[in-house]
Amino acid sequence: MKVNFNTYSQQVYYCSNLPVFRGIKLKKQTLYDLFVRTPVGYQNPKESLKKIQEVQPQCLGGTKCKGSIPLRCFWDFFEKTQYVKNSGYSTNTAGYGNSFLKAKAVKPLSTSFVHDCSVMYLYDKNSGTHALYHALPDCTKETLQFMIKTLMPEGFTMGAIIPGDSLFYREQEWNMKNMLKLLKKTASNAVVNVFHSMFKYPEIVGVRGGVYEIPNRKVQKQINEGIFDADDFGQATFRIVDLQGYNTFENIKYNCKTLDDLKNLKKCFRKANYPKEILKILLDEIEKKKAELSK
Repeated sequence: MKVNFNTYSQQVYYCSNLPVFRGIKLKKQTLYDLFVRTPVGYQNPKESLKKIQEVQPQCLGGTKCKGSIPLRCFWDFFEKTQYVKNSGYSTNTAGYGNSFLKAKAVKPLSTSFVHDCSVMYLYDKNSGTHALYHALPDCTKETLQFMIKTLMPEGFTMGAIIPGDSLFYREQEWNMKNMLKLLKKTASNAVVNVFHSMFKYPEIVGVRGGVYEIPNRKVQKQINEGIFDADDFGQATFRIVDLQGYNTFENIKYNCKTLDDLKNLKKCFRKANYPKEILKILLDEIEKKKAELSK
């Protein structure tokens, strides 16, 4: 059965007869050409959410709270072309948390299989960079603080918190409150808000300071067939770059005992074809560890 995503777009995003905007096809495209303006009434808010309260489930969607904002469908703002799909990065699709991505803000970053986890998205308009972090449900404040400062040492002007599936809304309140508190503490002038998904198990996408969702094709197919307890297999619209704590920061901290270990790991990172923004972060962490070992 063919999945019809247009119904969702019309019901959630557009008021009365607002026009549907599509990207312009050019001979030589960039992602700036493919980005289209937001319909009136759905611009990103200019003020932060004050606090997390009234956390509750969204039927057949994600966890929401008082003042949270519904996510918009990515394909309502971008042309569904191979060029767009080749332009971004996705985390693993197996649901492994403590995973992250960073790149220039024009390159989409996505993660899926969020479930009882939560996603944190950070954007800095001054440097034109952004980062995405898929946090485990029991993520500590210390880990969150480390990821915020390490992924975005240049700071950030916008932050988004996207909790996972509504079945786990009680577990997600922990991350939601910690993220909001730490983001406001780290960058008091940044605009930070909570966004909730309208689909079951979607792929969460951040690009140029906006957060969106891409419906999970296999999940939506099951729901359309009457299977509401759908199985999730994860989804990666963009190239997978599997950056997790165990193979990056924890690897540097716990597994590198000598300078040779660091040297070998640096070679592995350079060969991995990571975005240059990620590579710089990892090499900086290696240099910090090198300084510790040298003492």
